[in-house]
This record gives sequence, C-alpha cells and structure tokens, in this order.
Amino acid sequence: MTHPVITPANAYICVCTYRRPGPLGQLLDSLRAQELGEPGPLPRLIVVDNSPEADAEAQVRAQYPGAHYVHEPRPGIAAARNAALQAVPADAEAVLFLDDDERAAPDWLRTMIDCANSSGADTVSGPVITHFGENPPEWLKNSGFIRRIDFPTGPWGLRAATNNVLVRAHWFTSAGYRFDEAFSFIGGEDSDLFGRMQAAGARSWWCAEARVEEDLPAERLSPAWMRQRGIRAGHVRATKLIRGAALERPTAALRLRIAAEGVGRLGYGAARTAARRLQRQPVRYVDSVYHREGLGMLQAAAGRSYEEYGR
Repeated sequence: MTHPVITPANAYICVCTYRRPGPLGQLLDSLRAQELGEPGPLPRLIVVDNSPEADAEAQVRAQYPGAHYVHEPRPGIAAARNAALQAVPADAEAVLFLDDDERAAPDWLRTMIDCANSSGADTVSGPVITHFGENPPEWLKNSGFIRRIDFPTGPWGLRAATNNVLVRAHWFTSAGYRFDEAFSFIGGEDSDLFGRMQAAGARSWWCAEARVEEDLPAERLSPAWMRQRGIRAGHVRATKLIRGAALERPTAALRLRIAAEGVGRLGYGAARTAARRLQRQPVRYVDSVYHREGLGMLQAAAGRSYEEYGR
C-alpha cells in the first residue's frame, strides 16, 4: 500500500497544557529550534489550553507566533486531546503528540517524519528520556518505577503513548478515531485509543533516534505518588472493561468480573512481593504494582471513582 508523503508542511504537532508555563516555554523553545534541513516556517503547532481562564494564551502567542491556540475549558485530558484533533485540518497527513513538560531534540520532527515515510507505519513512537535531578534518592533508583523504554528502530508490538508519537492523520480525519472521554479524569485515554487502532489493523513502529526529554517533578519523587499511580492503573483497567462492553456503568455481573480480576492481581502482587522479601531482595515497582492495580479494580467494582486529572 502506498502512503502519502509526510512533510513538515502537512504534519501537525498537538500539545495539551494546563498551568505549566515554565515547562511549556521550554517545549516551545525546543520546537522553534527544530532542524528541518532547509529554512522555512516553524513546525505546525496546535496548543490546547485546558485551564478555565485560558492562562497560556498570551505565552503561546508571544513565544510561538503562528501556533493555532485553542481554549478548551471543559476539564479532562481526553477532552483536551479531542479539541486538538478537531483543529487538525482535513488535508493533514500526520499528527504528532507531545506532553507540555517535554523537550524535543533538534532533529526530532525530521527524524519522526523520515521514519514514518520509510516504514509506512501507522504510528511511530520514540523514547522519552527522564531526568531525576543531580542526586536522585537511592530508593528511586532501585525501585524500577521509571524505566527507559527503548528498542531498536523497527516494527513494534506494544501500544503507543501520547508523550512521543506520530500518527497518520487519516485515523482521525477520515476514520474518525477520538479519545474516549470516559478516561478524561483518570488517564489511560491514549492506551485505550491505540489499543482500538491496533485492533483495527494499525501497524506500529519504534524510532530509537526520535528522542524527547523530561524532568521528573519533585512531587513525584515519593513512594506515595507511585502507590497512587498503581491504583490509578487498576481504575483504568476497570474502565476499559466497562467501555469494552459498550456500557456507561457496569452491570452487577461486570462488577463481579472486575472484582475477580482485582482479587487475582492483588494475590499475584502479594506473592511477588513476598518472594522478593524472602530472597532478601528489594521490592521493585513492577513487583508491587500488581496488588495496587488489584486494589484499584476493587475500588472501581465497589463504585469508587479516581481522578488523576480532576480539579
């Protein structure tokens, strides 16, 4: 199958932001510094401001002239991402997603486009390099919570994420795919979207050279924050099961299924944690996350909600 050629002129970078002027400024600077091989206009950029007061408008207009600024006051990450997709023109050939606290390498956009054109893939993902500061705590280094996800450039069987990805625009413009707003306040909307795309035949690719960087915020340097992320993952899993059944709310039978899976994950996580301790080895995040996910699923089965992006 022959795919249309992607160029900087028909590729649109989408960024959703919420009250992060400092990191957003660094991201905008990194996009202004993109090396596209020849003089020309800045990369095409859509910025969706999800703050109620349109906090970022003045900054975006001053720092990145030509950006398409969109104010989406409806709260929630999925609502903001869908507002960005609504702003993508019908003649676009690629949509790229970055987070507002990242910085793109100078050759990032060119590398992503080249990889998409040479591979013909529907999605192209790249690595996110996380910086912990000069003296990260020893427990954080040993926890395995932040793992560098990197693979050789080539076909990739995992799901993409919106922190560094290029998607062929027809999935949004003609096929009409959108982020499910049931995930607006808990997150996981990107995993859900790309899972549905892969089920429909989307082919994924990894591009090891298309790098972006991020700094880990100080508030995330705590075991409590990690525990909450594991619980959130359980709520995301439960929401996927509910939405997969085409329901807004779970039936009694589905609640039992969610609870049963939660109990299974809770038990498996407890067993892994106990095994590590018996072997006198440190308990890693990957060991303990299962019982946290199980707890999150049990909370969801009981009707409790979770809001990662609540206000």
